[in-house]
Amino acid sequence: MQADDAPRGNLRVLIVDDNADAAKALAILLGLWGHTTAVAHSGQAGIELAQSFKPRVMLLDISMPGMHGGEVAKSFRQNATHKDALIIAVTAHAAKDDRMVEWLEYFDAVLPKPCNLAALEDLLAAHVASGR
Repeated sequence: MQADDAPRGNLRVLIVDDNADAAKALAILLGLWGHTTAVAHSGQAGIELAQSFKPRVMLLDISMPGMHGGEVAKSFRQNATHKDALIIAVTAHAAKDDRMVEWLEYFDAVLPKPCNLAALEDLLAAHVASGR
């Protein structure tokens, strides 16, 4: 996809990543694509922020201190408010990595770091099209 073809549905996207620079860069990019973003730098902060921000999409880093991204995703899946949210793991770990396998059921997709922007665009476009 070209930048001009990026999904334009104004999604509310929560980015949870302990790497502040990576989170900020992704938030800027998503903002350029027309989405509204919020950033948290820990799992617990992400859970708290989601209550007021009410995201339709969540991009969760997996390896964070304190709370694993899979634990964050599980928490979101157990909350009726977030039942229709698209939850994407953004991770340096492969999907078949033993540290990731037990958490896969809580994610709709897994994107390896560095994030493949075309794959992210496709996931967001599909979510916009689904109307969820």
